[in-house]
Amino acid sequence: MAEIPTPTTGYSAPSGGRPLGVSILAVLNILGGIFQVFTGYLAVMAAMLFGPLGFLFAIIGGVLLFLGLISIIIGWGLWALKSWAWMIALIVNFINLILNVFSAGWISAIINLIVIVYLFQGDVKSRFR
Repeated sequence: MAEIPTPTTGYSAPSGGRPLGVSILAVLNILGGIFQVFTGYLAVMAAMLFGPLGFLFAIIGGVLLFLGLISIIIGWGLWALKSWAWMIALIVNFINLILNVFSAGWISAIINLIVIVYLFQGDVKSRFR
């Protein structure tokens, strides 16, 4: 049986560069964070319109603003290959995985699991050291 030749040069990523998957995760974190900040801002602004119920909107808006800023910071850290960003991304995805499993958000849980497995790949993990 004939063997399929595999390329030996020119096809591997540089050892110090950022993997494409990490770049995608970083951009998605930044975009998601911007969306959360915008949504949080809208919730805080809506809080002024709803009187007593507005307090609930203000709390939700504040939480969304905080989480959005954290997502933007994590995205920047992933883009810059900071080791703390790798750890925080793992923690956040693991917490989301557990929450999604218990809330029957199976598609989100699968995505969280894929991100966790990807971040634990040897080549990806080694870039964050």
